Amino acid sequence: MPPLFRETALQAYLHMTWRHRQSLTKRFSARKSFPGAVLFYHRVADSFPNSWSISNKNFVRHLDWLQQHFEFVSLADTVADQKLGARERPTVHITFDDGYADNMIVALPELIRRGIPTSYFVTTQFVEDQIPFPHDVAQGHPLAPNTIDEIRCLADAGIVIGAHSHSHIDFGKPLTRVELIREIVDVRKKLQDWTGQSIDYFAFPYGLPGNIVQSAVDVIFEAGYKAFVSAAGGFNFPGDDHHHLQRIHADPGMAALINWLTYDPRKTMRPSPFHYTYSETNSGLSSHSDVVSQ
Repeated sequence: MPPLFRETALQAYLHMTWRHRQSLTKRFSARKSFPGAVLFYHRVADSFPNSWSISNKNFVRHLDWLQQHFEFVSLADTVADQKLGARERPTVHITFDDGYADNMIVALPELIRRGIPTSYFVTTQFVEDQIPFPHDVAQGHPLAPNTIDEIRCLADAGIVIGAHSHSHIDFGKPLTRVELIREIVDVRKKLQDWTGQSIDYFAFPYGLPGNIVQSAVDVIFEAGYKAFVSAAGGFNFPGDDHHHLQRIHADPGMAALINWLTYDPRKTMRPSPFHYTYSETNSGLSSHSDVVSQ
């Protein structure tokens, strides 16, 4: 869909559903049950635009709008609200996936300057070996990943570093136990060595239901992670599972961001597409529970 047509269509849909959105907001306020929004970006840059990039100007516009309408919170705060079963105010958390060097130019310094809690999920192979991501090579633009020193600097500046696998692998494909250990457990140890931080959160590459499997979920909790995040575009309702947080793709543009975060009825009413169980024996939890968010 052409960008201009998409923007116009989203604005029309927003107008048609505005009363329903206002009704939802009043209900969330009365019940102290605001859904927590977790956004994910990949690359903020003006060169070589693509579907996983946003311009520097538009990213700053995102932050300006979000600061007017939401309270920025950490991922740990979002998890805590899930556990508590209540959220009294609209909240949002900013995350990044992959680890692009371009983010060091405008996006990350701006987030640090504003004191906005941010989680940065790193794919270690590309940082370690300084090789471009295959999806960028396929488009003819081999873009630079972050360096290990940059990841250390971000951690020192208060950015929470998270794991995004070693090789940006699709966990929906058949994987051996050895491969799961390399992509989940070894990555956590490596990032902890690089940053001196406890690496508590894991982001599944691609992050859709077909990319998240039980065997990987099991290894995530065996490794000591506190939670993982997906990318299917859902909200996190208080009282829903706090070991899995759904995220909304924020790269596409301003109209999409406003549409989604003013409680698009399609996102607040649909059932979660994620269904699996978890067992956290390392944390002393031996029971199993369905991981389902609505």
